[in-house]
Amino acid sequence: MENPFRYGGVVRRAYFADREEELRILESEMGSCGRVFLVSPRRFGKTCLLFNLMDRLDDREFATAYIDLNAHPDVASFAGALTLQTSRALESNTERLIKLISGFQRLRPKIDVGPDGSISVGIEASAGESEPLKALLEGLSHAEDLATRKKRKLIIIIDEFSDLSKYNGVTIEKVLRSEIQRHEHVGYVLSGSEQSVMLSMVQERGRPLFKLGRLMELGPIPRNQYKTFIAGWLQKGGFQYPSGGIERILTLGNDVPHDIQRLCHIMWELASVDQEITPALIELLPKEIVRQDSPFYEMLWQTATQTQKALLIAVAKDPGLSPLSKEFMLKHRMSPPSSIRASLQSLVKKGILYRDIEGRYHFSDQLMSFWIVHSLQERNM
Repeated sequence: MENPFRYGGVVRRAYFADREEELRILESEMGSCGRVFLVSPRRFGKTCLLFNLMDRLDDREFATAYIDLNAHPDVASFAGALTLQTSRALESNTERLIKLISGFQRLRPKIDVGPDGSISVGIEASAGESEPLKALLEGLSHAEDLATRKKRKLIIIIDEFSDLSKYNGVTIEKVLRSEIQRHEHVGYVLSGSEQSVMLSMVQERGRPLFKLGRLMELGPIPRNQYKTFIAGWLQKGGFQYPSGGIERILTLGNDVPHDIQRLCHIMWELASVDQEITPALIELLPKEIVRQDSPFYEMLWQTATQTQKALLIAVAKDPGLSPLSKEFMLKHRMSPPSSIRASLQSLVKKGILYRDIEGRYHFSDQLMSFWIVHSLQERNM
């Protein structure tokens, strides 16, 4: 039987760990063409959730378009991708699609003919300093108009929306609000991993996107649901596992879906010969991951200053304490607060730590904290 515990890419349908409540909420919001700002730490399955949402909406004959801002370095590229994806979602015929695109003022078709005679269609924004923003407006307006004419609901999903700040800041937020707020046939899911950035966009008075839509936080999968998911696949595979074994895996994975999937994937492979999962094998799982990822962790570790390394060690040993609390500073002999704050900001910029909605700091890769503690123990032996 194929290993069902998948990670690192888009996981769909039966292989996607339970997010029924989140899917229900999003499907309901999109049913009325709502607007949702989805905020999630990395590795929590945000992108997988979005693709599974699209599968459900496709089953209901909604048109769906997905754009990842990571793939678009400038507004012109973003405008072209958004217009192409929304047009394709509503018009599948290539000839009609080309005719449709040819009618734009600030967007033009880019047509390539392959060696086999196949035609591929792209969209480019016109040149000029202000043209990309106008092209984006034209593309958004076109999406609403086309959805209206086709009498179909269109759902636009923009992933890594927190990257919007890499363009020209608040100006593009104003452009988006001016157009999105008038749409009646288009729903939006705007998702991002940079939690503080997303919250600033939606919750700060004076920001153009202030209260434009519902704010939704993606947290850990409830343990009872995740245990049922894991147990179901182990039983299908004929594996024997100890009482409390799945609970231990969830603890080792810090309730981070990506890490839990990876732990289970390795467990399945290691136990596939005799199909017996022992407590000793479960304890081996995080050690196997940090062994595989040690070169990457070592590279990140070398980018940190001595002060930052000391802070990372302290956070790894005391994840429940705020690094800026008096108790933390006294226990780990760290000061002053200004130095800790500067180190935290630098580690967040490097992607080693992230700050959640409540202001707490966590490792972006939770198993790096295991690597720090584990490697230190080995070096001091």
